[in-house]
Order: sequence, then structure tokens, then C-alpha cells
Amino acid sequence: MLSRLFLLALLLFASVFAPCSFAQAPQLSGRVVAASGQPVAFATVGVKGRAIGSTADEAGRFAFAAPPTLAATDSVVISCVGFRSLGLTVAQLRRAGAVWTLQPLSQQLAEVQVRHAQLKPGFLGCRSTFSPMQWTTDSAADVGDVRGWELATMVPVRKNCFVDSFRVYFGQNEFRSLRLRFLLYDVQHGLPTRLLVSDDIQLIVSKQRTGWVGLDLRRYNLHLAKGQTVAAGIQWLQGEKATPKSRRLSGPILLPTLINRALIRQKSQASWEKYAGNVSMYLAVQQYE
Repeated sequence: MLSRLFLLALLLFASVFAPCSFAQAPQLSGRVVAASGQPVAFATVGVKGRAIGSTADEAGRFAFAAPPTLAATDSVVISCVGFRSLGLTVAQLRRAGAVWTLQPLSQQLAEVQVRHAQLKPGFLGCRSTFSPMQWTTDSAADVGDVRGWELATMVPVRKNCFVDSFRVYFGQNEFRSLRLRFLLYDVQHGLPTRLLVSDDIQLIVSKQRTGWVGLDLRRYNLHLAKGQTVAAGIQWLQGEKATPKSRRLSGPILLPTLINRALIRQKSQASWEKYAGNVSMYLAVQQYE
């Protein structure tokens, strides 16, 4: 009976972590620029409440399939870290060759955090990699279908701390190169809400690298308060397959847990889904009372 439950969980995660595909649907496309006219590279475009959308490329250009069920009045949000989000409708997005401008967020001077004299190293999240179960993207027929997909872990902050680094474990990687965005959300009522980072922090993974990969975050002076709950994770921006048949990026997920810790959403404006499991990713921190 236990083995059947594990098999069921494995099949569940293999399916829910894989993005949807609308290969035969017509395309919605456009370009995202800043007020200066410069492209907003890797901006996200998503239909509110739906697993539909994509991310722009380096030139700010995007394109994604629109299924027949998509209504002209459905809301679309174009966003990027450091810019104000832009809301429009599917009907507006259907304008051929449209260019959409994002306004920069007003940059307030960051509050200087003086590091406490008695700091002790710690971590938030899961550092274990021993698990027979995996999250995976291997059902994605087209690598473009994965753009905008997010995977995160939700963790309580038990002590005041400064964030030193973020790490995520890949058990299998069939991509010559991957571009991922680091995301850190505040969590309210069990769901991620506002972003806690004001910089577009990206992680480049090359040469089908597996194992622990991560980012040094000390220069961003990220501070978390005792009693806070956060969600840390990655957003898929771009991928290059190692071979035409390459499809899979995967990593361990430890089951079961008593509370929902694993978070996914298929696109930037889709609803979050929560699962009782621990994804192998964590924040290394310096803690104090």
C-alpha cells in the first residue's frame, strides 16, 4: 500500500510540474520596452488566473500560443522586476507588432542594515537530496512552453537573518544552457504575495550541469525578520536543448510532509498550487536573535 502511495505521488508530481502545451493554437506576440526605448529583456507576460503566457527574449520580444478558450476580455499582465506592471486585455495584445512600454519603479534608497555582532550560519529550506520522487518538466513538448514556469519552497523564518546565498539541486538536466530568475516572495495567508527583491537576479546554468547550483546574494543585502514566512525559488526564462530530444529538468522532492511547502505555478499570472513536499532548495543565512 505504501509503495502504491509513493507511485501515485511520483505520477502526480511528474504531471503537475510539467507545463501545458497549446501547439496548434494561434500565437499572441509583441515587444516590451522601457520608457527609454531599450528592450526589457526577459519580461514576463501572463493571462491572469490562467496557465497561459511566456517570457520575452533578450530583445524584449515574446510570443505564445493562445487556446480557443481565451476570451478577448481576459486580463493580461506584463511585468518585470524593477518595473511597474502593465495591465491590458487579450484583445489589445492581438494587435500585430504592438510595442508595450513598462515604467520603472521609483528607486528608494535601501535602508542600510547593520549586521549584528553575533551572527551564526543557518539555512532555510531543504538540503537533503535523497528521495525516490522527482519534480520534472519532461512532458514539455516544446521548450518554449516552459517559459514563465515557477518552482519555490515556502519556509518560516524563525530567527532574524541576512541572506547569503540561494541553492537548488538538479538531479537531471538535458539542457545545454538554462536562464533562470531568482524570486523571493513574502507569504501571506499561505500564498506568495509581493516580491522581496528589487533587482533582476538571474542564474545561468550551462553544460547540462547537475547537483547543487546557486547564487551569491550577499551584495543585495536581503534581510528577513523573525516570524516572517517567505517563498524562495526559480522562474524559467530561457532554455537551450542539448539534443533535439532533450526535454527534462528534474530534482528531488521529499514526501510526505505535514504541511504544504512545495509551490508551483505554470505561468507568471497562474494560480499557485501547493503540495506537501520539500523541494531540494534552500537559503543560506546568517542568523541572530
